[in-house]
Amino acid sequence: MCGIVGYVGHQAAGPILIEGLQRLEYRGYDSSGIAVIDRDGVLDVMKREGKLRDLQAAITRMPNGGTGIGHTRWATHGQPSDRNAHPHASSSGDVIVVQNGIVENYRELRAELQERLDAEGRTWQSETDTEVIPELISREISAGKPLEDAIAYAIGRLRGANAIAVVHRGSPDRMYAARKGSAGGIVIGYGDGEMFLASDLPALLPHTTSVYHLEDGDIAAIDADLVQVRRGGSPTFQPTPTQVDLDPVAIARGPYRHFMLKEIHEQPRALSDTIRGRARLDPASALADDFDLADDTLRGIERVLVIGMGTSLHAAMIGRWWIEQIAGIPADFENASEFRFRAPLLGPSTLVVAVTQSGETIDTLGAMNHVRERWGAPQLVITNVDGSEATRQADASIIIRCGPEVGVASTKTFVGSLAALYLLACRIGHARGQLNEQELTDRLEQLLTAPSLLERGIRQAERCAEIAQVFGGASNFLVLGRGIEYPLAMEAALKCKEISYVHAEGYAAGEMKHGPIALLDQGFPVIALAPRGPLFDKMTSAIQQVRARRAPVIAVGDEGDQELAGLVDHFIGVPPAPPLLTPFSLTPVVQLLAYQLALTRGLDIDQPRNLAKTVTVE
Repeated sequence: MCGIVGYVGHQAAGPILIEGLQRLEYRGYDSSGIAVIDRDGVLDVMKREGKLRDLQAAITRMPNGGTGIGHTRWATHGQPSDRNAHPHASSSGDVIVVQNGIVENYRELRAELQERLDAEGRTWQSETDTEVIPELISREISAGKPLEDAIAYAIGRLRGANAIAVVHRGSPDRMYAARKGSAGGIVIGYGDGEMFLASDLPALLPHTTSVYHLEDGDIAAIDADLVQVRRGGSPTFQPTPTQVDLDPVAIARGPYRHFMLKEIHEQPRALSDTIRGRARLDPASALADDFDLADDTLRGIERVLVIGMGTSLHAAMIGRWWIEQIAGIPADFENASEFRFRAPLLGPSTLVVAVTQSGETIDTLGAMNHVRERWGAPQLVITNVDGSEATRQADASIIIRCGPEVGVASTKTFVGSLAALYLLACRIGHARGQLNEQELTDRLEQLLTAPSLLERGIRQAERCAEIAQVFGGASNFLVLGRGIEYPLAMEAALKCKEISYVHAEGYAAGEMKHGPIALLDQGFPVIALAPRGPLFDKMTSAIQQVRARRAPVIAVGDEGDQELAGLVDHFIGVPPAPPLLTPFSLTPVVQLLAYQLALTRGLDIDQPRNLAKTVTVE
């Protein structure tokens, strides 16, 4: 996934597609490509590994067709290469697709489609998950389905969040777009006798300010002067475009009321962008290309120390879990501001990992400087800002590719940092022989489902709003978690403090009876993070103790968990996840609860009082 562009109209599509992709280069990618069809159904597909300039240099003749789609890609399934770059065609060559998202069940679909390919003497043209989409569409067309029905069928077969654009040789004056889940947006731009398509608004603004954002479940048929949308079983309709403000802030915020809300919704895409090219299958590898610590160095590591502040510290705490469980190596976490005034025992066999969304956080920079001057231990930084001071101090860096985060309260950079830490654990575990090839593949396949977990968690926004209305007047909250959910309980409490100005404390559930239980009464709501897992029974025991003190309980647990729902006052269901991935399913709900609490109080959510986006003073 990275950027999608499309065009249908009276101009040559090729130059417009290239220009659109240039405007999406900020998202990062490892290959690019375009497909253009002329009125006679003649198709030109041009794609190259590397930067967009490499594609441009390889194009000796720009095609004249007036319909086309383009894409920039980060690799997951298959190495970066010309062959694996988008667009992808069906084996018959009639259907061409670009995709943002991950086809989680691509192995099953590939096996299902193999019989048809074998019978017709055709082969797969790439190692990607995306290629199953045009093949599915082509198969259904061959069976007699209309093209739009074939696209709807194919989208329905995909597991995960996906945004696609499609062209067909038999329909040279039309392109199609579809969105399923939150794999990134699809925006249609209305011109004069021409239509534009993009995954991000900036790619459209040179051409039009009249746009329509596809909603989850939409399939659009786009001609030069007409857009028709089908949504589920409802009749096809012509959407009404809206005018976007040319004010840069309004453009950036899009249809969302606050940047924080926008950035919560951007998390599936931010996570996918961070993973892209770094979690690869067939063959399995983690952090293969842009990671400066060699396997020999990692094999010599005997301990990992993860440091951070605020939200980054909570990411560090979760990362400690993964490093121990996946990499099989001792790990600790430290508050960076306290660490620098201690004399901990470090050495060349300790890897120090600093987590800082801005790369300029003064406490974290001070701790990194402390490590360099006193111990000389190898240092890695996880940050959202390439070229920041932290990247200059560290021996290696992982840039999390979340894009600008405007809201002061970190949201998408939190999940980006989590993804980087998970990948780091996988890389260390594989380098040290803790994970064999199959185990690494299994771990990475689980991570590739995380954007879908986030997307499904975001769907609980309305339920979070309902609960916020009930507790909007509360002055205190206790948030409980156990195991890997304990750091997330602390993050939930921090979000409540930051933007809703509610006093909230995140506690390990087992610690509650050692003091905090004295605070509980009918006016002291408790949020319990209780997905099914090894510590579920422990959590339900803590919930029983809370209920015995008549404190209202809001539980966040697995969808359909009737036992848990019957035990508490309010229940929010999130998608079940493997035990080590529950932070991804729970995170959007705790963020949305804090957001909705702040909204009910009428507060300045994006710029809460007394806080700054980057802490540069001690």
